[in-house]
Amino acid sequence: MRMMTALALIVASVPAAYAAGPLQNESFIEQVGSKNDATISQKNGNNDQATFQAGKGNSVITDQVSKLVGGKNTSGNVQVGKDNTASTGQTNSPPNAAVTTATFTNNSFSAQFGTKNDVIVGQKGGKNNQDTLQVGDKNEAGTAQTDKSVSPALGALIGAANTSFTGQFGDKNVAATSQKSADGTSAAGQFETGHGNASTALQIGNGNEAATEQKSVGGKAQGPNNAAATVQIGNGNIAVTQQGGHVAGAFGATTADQIANFTNGSFVGQVGVKNVAQIDQLNGANTQATFQTGSGNNATIGQKTQVFGTGNGANNAVTAQFGKNNQATVAQSMAVPLAIGNNNSLITQIGGNNVVNAVQSVGQQAVAGNNNQVALQVGNGNSVTVAQATGANVTNTSFTAQFGSHNTAMVSQK
Repeated sequence: MRMMTALALIVASVPAAYAAGPLQNESFIEQVGSKNDATISQKNGNNDQATFQAGKGNSVITDQVSKLVGGKNTSGNVQVGKDNTASTGQTNSPPNAAVTTATFTNNSFSAQFGTKNDVIVGQKGGKNNQDTLQVGDKNEAGTAQTDKSVSPALGALIGAANTSFTGQFGDKNVAATSQKSADGTSAAGQFETGHGNASTALQIGNGNEAATEQKSVGGKAQGPNNAAATVQIGNGNIAVTQQGGHVAGAFGATTADQIANFTNGSFVGQVGVKNVAQIDQLNGANTQATFQTGSGNNATIGQKTQVFGTGNGANNAVTAQFGKNNQATVAQSMAVPLAIGNNNSLITQIGGNNVVNAVQSVGQQAVAGNNNQVALQVGNGNSVTVAQATGANVTNTSFTAQFGSHNTAMVSQK
């Protein structure tokens, strides 16, 4: 009788809830055991979801929509056991079509403990945040985030935010993160913005791979504020970081806006053997640091300004390798007719049979900056090759120091 009364009250309250405004969709599922399955779909409320599973062979699929009117989608998943799979899709659209009173939000959290876990998260229109933690073997995590901007969501530098963290502990983990942001036009159609994206991937174990790609869009006169950090400890790790944008110089109403116009920052740290780090930055105020300890490691860094970008940019790269048979390749280009700024590179290798290749170039513009390169090697059988090319009134500066025997250095400047 009490159950019937409760159901009657719920049914009676539904029309009143609709009349009061959008529903607050909420769902919580707790499962303990094996071969559990949870599927949740939430649409036009504000959407909240939490799922806890303990056991083996568990699966969670969460789909949340809500096309704004106040915004929001949040979700969580915790799985403890083996062969768990969690898939989360969130949509919380505009901006644009004239914004429709956005207040944004998309948040998703996943934690998995066990082996053969898999997480796939897709987030679209909101400000997008994602955390993934996996502990075990053969984990995979993929995160794709899209936001169409129209800031703000907490400050100028992260106004078009996408942030993501992935931590994996175990063997054979794979993490891929792709973030985008938007707003655009100009080439005198004006309105720009953009900015945002920050990503961290931490992997501890063997055979890990991490790939991070970030954009921040805007038109040709606004740049991104991308920041990425990847730390891998183990053997055979691969890290690929790609960041994009446009150099615009110090334009903007506030200092924060001015900085956001020309920032890409990236750090890669790898400990082990045969690690590979490949970083590409397109902007013109690029900053990159790579640290590798072990043997047979390879670091490749490419930095260039955006074609037809303007303003006051610089390419900065610091690479440090400790061990034997390591290779560092740094290519920097400031070849835009309207931009000024320097190419700066510092490479340090301590060990034997290490190789440095450094290439720097600026275009023919009279206002372009200078090429500066420093290489330090300690050990036997090391080699350095430096090539610097300039035009107009630009200066090439190269300093190479080698300590040990059977080392070679070749520097070409023109």
